[in-house]
Parts: sequence; C-alpha cells; structure tokens
Amino acid sequence: MTDEFRHHTRVEVRFGDIDALRHVNNAVFISYVEQARVRYLRDVLAIDAIRGLPMILAHISCDFRSPILFGEPVEVATRVDWIGRSSFGMSHRVVAGEASRSAAEASSVLVCYDYAGGRPEPIQAAWRGSLAAYEGRALDRPRDAR
Repeated sequence: MTDEFRHHTRVEVRFGDIDALRHVNNAVFISYVEQARVRYLRDVLAIDAIRGLPMILAHISCDFRSPILFGEPVEVATRVDWIGRSSFGMSHRVVAGEASRSAAEASSVLVCYDYAGGRPEPIQAAWRGSLAAYEGRALDRPRDAR
C-alpha cells in the first residue's frame, strides 16, 4: 500500500494519543505526519530541525480512512511530489495494523523561508538535486500546485 513511497517512518501510538472514543484523535494524525516530514528532511536533506528549520508549513490537509487503535503498529510513508521556486509539495500515507490498512492520506506544502528577511526564498539547488535523486524522478511543479 506504500510501494510508491521510498521513505517510511514508524510511529508509536502513545496512551495520550487516544481520545474518549478509544482511538487515536484526528489531530494526532497531523502530529504523526509532522514526525515523518521532519524525519524525511533529516534523512534526505540533512536538515536538523532542532537547530532550525529553514522553511514553514504553508498548507496541510488530511483525509481520514480508518481509526487507529492503541497498540497497533503505525507507519507514515512520505514523498516529495513537486518542487516550485520556493515551495515543494509532499504526500503522506498513514497505515496501521498488521495488514497495513490505510488510516489516512495527507498532503502538505512547505515554503523555504528567510526568517531574518521575513519572506520566502528560493529552494537551494543542492536540495533540488538531492530530492530528485532520492525520489528517482523529475519533481517539476504541476500547473495546479499551490
């Protein structure tokens, strides 16, 4: 179910992730996606989020497919879909349980950002090359991307 994604992050469901309905709260899914996104950036671009993330999250959306229960194994698959001048789009697939059933699909847009200047900045050429090489394909921005 995640074959078209190269990057995978295992996430442990914590007791505090569970809501009154005894499944992972929908807001926590976004945290799982965030963990996977930060891990992807660390692994592929060697970005250390603790020292500072040179980008901002401009958009995130999530379609929920099935609940996640306490104790189930969870994995978030992540990929970069496109790169623009200063932004890039990512897809995330959350799977759960021994059968890796689809729990959610999310998309996000990150914008490289100059915090000192308070404005977006172009994506570094080295990052473009690293992302395309890792994903194994061209990452041209589609016409309908944000």
